[in-house]
Amino acid sequence: MAGSEKRERLKEFYLEIRNCTKCELSKTRTNFVFGSGSADATIMFVGEAPGRNEDLQGKPFVGQAGRLLDELLLYIGLTRDKVFIANVLKCRPPGNRDPRLEEINSCKCYLFKQIEIIDPKIICTLGKHSTQLILNTQAGITSLRGRVFKIGKRLILPINHPAAALYTPSKMSVLREDFLRIERFIRHEEEYRGYMEEIEELHEQKPPGPGGMSMKDYEGVVLELGFESGFGSDTDAGEYEPGEAPGIADSGKDKGEQLELF
Repeated sequence: MAGSEKRERLKEFYLEIRNCTKCELSKTRTNFVFGSGSADATIMFVGEAPGRNEDLQGKPFVGQAGRLLDELLLYIGLTRDKVFIANVLKCRPPGNRDPRLEEINSCKCYLFKQIEIIDPKIICTLGKHSTQLILNTQAGITSLRGRVFKIGKRLILPINHPAAALYTPSKMSVLREDFLRIERFIRHEEEYRGYMEEIEELHEQKPPGPGGMSMKDYEGVVLELGFESGFGSDTDAGEYEPGEAPGIADSGKDKGEQLELF
């Protein structure tokens, strides 16, 4: 699919879902944060949810963590208009709390559709929630960062969330290392093929103790991310049952969301 066609499809998808009322977050949001960047990006970054600044501006990663992400992109010769940035959730959880399982299950189909349209070669998951969703695992980010997983034709690179370095400055060196790994992978992919792990290998490992999401909570995610038969719907995961949520509103007030596609 040509870049111009991807851009138009993303625009259409944004207009289709921007008034979503599938979960309670629609009642407290200021703006629906769709994502931004290149519709023809090779690399897609996936965070967990919008924060206060993102909610106010309708754009992903515009606060302190966003400025740090911009610096890290420049560190490896990239800018926002060369990648695509999105979140697992499109609406801000009150008080910046962690996303809840039912919210992830309601919203994940939007992320999967974005991946389907953009068709990135590499997905960089930022932090725990996006990593656990994409890799369908309850393993923590600490045990997964620095590794490269292959799902279908796509590579998944889990890295620490930039916010981690804001709270713990010593993690900045780890973040730079993560981004340098991304750059090396882009430039010298063939040399690093021996470091790739098939997703099945991760699922064969025993989960590291209690906590995190259970495998059944994200049932079907790996198949959806196989990219051969499209993506799943909002009824295919965990405890979610059809008819629980009212779906996407056909109309509603345009709150001024900012959609930046390149």
